Amino acid sequence: MNKPAAEDLKLDFSTSKTVWKFLNDNSFVRGIVGPVGSGKSYACCAEVFKRAVAQKPSPRDGIKYTRFAIVRNSYPMLRTTTLKTWQELFPEDRWGPIRHSPPITHHLKLPSRGNAAGIDCEVIFLALDQPKDVRKLLSLELTGAWVNEARELPKAVIDGLTHRVGRYPTKADSGPTWRGIILDSNPCPDDHWMYIAAEKNPPKGQFKWKFYQQPGGVDEIPLDQVPGDMPEAQGYIFSAGKWWRQSPKAENVSNLPDGYYEQLLGGKSLDWIRCYAEGKYTYVQEGLPVWPEYDDVSMTSDLEVDKEVPIQIGLDFGLTPAAVFAQRLKNGRWHVLHELVTFSMGLERFTHLLKTELESKFPKMDVMIWGDPAGSQRDAIYETTAFDHLKTHGLLARPTATNEFKTRREALASPMGRLIEGKPGFLINRSCIRLRKSLSGGYHFKRVAVGAGYERFKDQPNKNEHSHIGDAAGYCLLGGGEHRRMTRGASPQFRQQSVARTEFDVFG
Repeated sequence: MNKPAAEDLKLDFSTSKTVWKFLNDNSFVRGIVGPVGSGKSYACCAEVFKRAVAQKPSPRDGIKYTRFAIVRNSYPMLRTTTLKTWQELFPEDRWGPIRHSPPITHHLKLPSRGNAAGIDCEVIFLALDQPKDVRKLLSLELTGAWVNEARELPKAVIDGLTHRVGRYPTKADSGPTWRGIILDSNPCPDDHWMYIAAEKNPPKGQFKWKFYQQPGGVDEIPLDQVPGDMPEAQGYIFSAGKWWRQSPKAENVSNLPDGYYEQLLGGKSLDWIRCYAEGKYTYVQEGLPVWPEYDDVSMTSDLEVDKEVPIQIGLDFGLTPAAVFAQRLKNGRWHVLHELVTFSMGLERFTHLLKTELESKFPKMDVMIWGDPAGSQRDAIYETTAFDHLKTHGLLARPTATNEFKTRREALASPMGRLIEGKPGFLINRSCIRLRKSLSGGYHFKRVAVGAGYERFKDQPNKNEHSHIGDAAGYCLLGGGEHRRMTRGASPQFRQQSVARTEFDVFG
């Protein structure tokens, strides 16, 4: 094996303006967001080694000691993507073998040469996809960390890393010259923690967070700017009902194969293109939506409260309780008016928050509250049920007839498929951002890898940040009248009509 030298690495990113700024920033947490093919991951690999080279040598032996964690959401993704990228820059035949048993570790060592100090850089690869996985970090003493595809990890993982970096090397070996966390990612939805940290409320001060957004790989071209004569031959790409062209500002293009974006865009959805190719913050549907019946365009509106109709509330209990506030109008149409989504909140705090929302947004109105029947189970510590707890605070809540998933799904799907007076039987307020994303595919069935030519999905939906508000909506409509409709049928006068002008009054 030929011994590598630091100068063997090609680390010139000067032609990629955004990457160059990212690499020359010393912010405690640094992120770079961009489209696929923009060189983000490669730049982060280089940044790890650049910081190892810049480390101050130990006064004991003249060696530059550093230790980094490289984090991905799962071991399959860690092995097939992150580690593969790392090996392209640091191949084992030049830099020594990688220990592939967990935790995967690559120990980069360069001996001292002349006036050049030696390097001892330990790189640990970790899969951390759940907040509970933070405990894996508790024993780590790190110089820094790289979080690959940060949008796929909960913020709790990044928070856990913030107090593990800067702890290596020890003061006896000069202490860390630099400490911090670098992040890379494709764009995320605008309610994601990363977007909030990057665009809305970035931490400031000595340990500030700084994010860099790369130019898109493609630009959307207005129809009136597309040449009428053979646009494809002139570099224009038609996909998802829009015209696109490779962006003149795109980074890392010289390292991409000819026609990279042209082949990339073929057969993709509009949201996929805007996220992965155009590099814009957006939501991309994954898997099979729980409610494919939902159409965010036709079923979203600016809704007013009907003071004559009771407020129906659906509750999903647990550590991430959620509530949906809706009305079933006298003509049978459902209006979802408001949502309440919390994270890591106990029932006591959630109850007070729920009461506050009711008093401020729906004062002096009749209220009917429905919840998961599992809320009838007594807590082992407090010896009370969730429904009992709500009752002590003046909130009378009832369990729905069932918490069977298919029934809850149908309770929401059924009115989506009805037309009442020319409009969908289910409308949602524009302000209910989280529920809209849940219905649009955030709450979904994961795809199961099967044979070519067809797809299969898991029988139960994926529990994630979108599932709780989706379940709350299901309980709301199930308790508010849809279960009765499914089990007893619609009023006889409407059974012969697929499109109704009005439906029975569930409250009559």
